Amino acid sequence: MKNGDDPNSFAALFEASPKKGAPRKWRLGDVLDLEVVRVGKSEVFVALDGKQEGYIEASELADKDGKSKVFEGSRIAARIVQVDRDTGAIRLSPVSTDPILPAVADAATEPGVPVARESAVVPGVKVKGKVVGVERYGVFLEFSVLGTSRPARGLIPVSELGAPRGADLRKLFPLATELSATVLSLDERGRTRLSVTALAAAEERREFESFVAGPEEKKTKGAPPRPTFGTFADLLKKKPS
Repeated sequence: MKNGDDPNSFAALFEASPKKGAPRKWRLGDVLDLEVVRVGKSEVFVALDGKQEGYIEASELADKDGKSKVFEGSRIAARIVQVDRDTGAIRLSPVSTDPILPAVADAATEPGVPVARESAVVPGVKVKGKVVGVERYGVFLEFSVLGTSRPARGLIPVSELGAPRGADLRKLFPLATELSATVLSLDERGRTRLSVTALAAAEERREFESFVAGPEEKKTKGAPPRPTFGTFADLLKKKPS
């Protein structure tokens, strides 16, 4: 390594490591839920399997001011876009700066199978967008996807909105209303099904499990607190002191 080089740079790290071929299990297009282990000036490194790391170009995870949107301990969803057979380097591109929600992803895929392949959106990923259409059977949400210039669109069925039965959806969700949801599934035609209630339930479950596990098992260093929900607060009240 030359003097003045960034010791955390991708090139420096690979110069200091043995050159081995990448495992065959890493395939182009696979979307994975990963933990950020190091944030460098030009690359963000993520843990793949406890033994190997992949990298994402820092510019793909920076805001308009150049500040990183993630930190050590963040969980993000990213797609494998390059596997270097000579160096073993694996480059990924972020799909979302939010983690994949396991409860949702597991319900949409078979055990041991990557969450999705060759798609801009994947089951279990949290999205945020605006209402662009309201029908009697549900609400259409338009949302942005990292790495793509065109927004995506999905349907939140009535049963996944958490609205009272018989409610007037046009009054509850007027056009341009901002909503957060999770991707439930994609059909063979690429149509996306979303859910507000599944997102709330999954985040609530994650909050409660984190509370029960205790501070010694928390890995989100310096992470901002996640929002809590009423039912989660009720669970805390029932937890013995």
